Amino acid sequence: MLSTFNALRRVTRVLRMASACVILLVMLITGYDVVMRYVFAQPLEWSITISMVGLVAIVMLTVPDLEAEDSNIGMDLCYRGFGRTQTAIADIVTVIATFVFCTVSGVAAALTSVHFFTAGMRTAGTFNMPVWIGYALVALGLLLAAVVTLLRYLLTRQGAALASSEEAAAEDGAAASSAQAEPSATSAQTTQKAQTTQKGDGDA
Repeated sequence: MLSTFNALRRVTRVLRMASACVILLVMLITGYDVVMRYVFAQPLEWSITISMVGLVAIVMLTVPDLEAEDSNIGMDLCYRGFGRTQTAIADIVTVIATFVFCTVSGVAAALTSVHFFTAGMRTAGTFNMPVWIGYALVALGLLLAAVVTLLRYLLTRQGAALASSEEAAAEDGAAASSAQAEPSATSAQTTQKAQTTQKGDGDA
């Protein structure tokens, strides 16, 4: 499971870098379109369509990496005051809600993308771009986020269980050491008393 999660982490990092490249590309296209539109009165026919798909790519290619690092914005005002049981329940509810939402929305986007691809539908206007591309990006981001969320939670629980077992083993070892140390101390005290008694008898 850990190897699978690490492999997905590498994929999410690549997608995050791709998202950064898309941000730069959209900025350049927007700036170029503004100059062409208001300076030369020759607006680009494809800039708006490309920018719309680019915005979808920027968000969807980043979501899986955010889930892998657990870097989403969290409202923990009440969460910080929970006990151990309440925290575990809150974590389970959050993971289930995130997994179900990403899975259902991702599958719906994937089916829609396949439908539009089969139908050959394109965007309206002079620059006709395939509609399925945007839905495919949504499906990729959400489905990958669902898998990463589930794996991260399971690995976190395994780590917590391992830490608890190690702590319990350490406590048992400390208790055993103290139990061994007490008879040794008792025997040492007994030996010391015996020696003192012998010395006292000799003096008498």
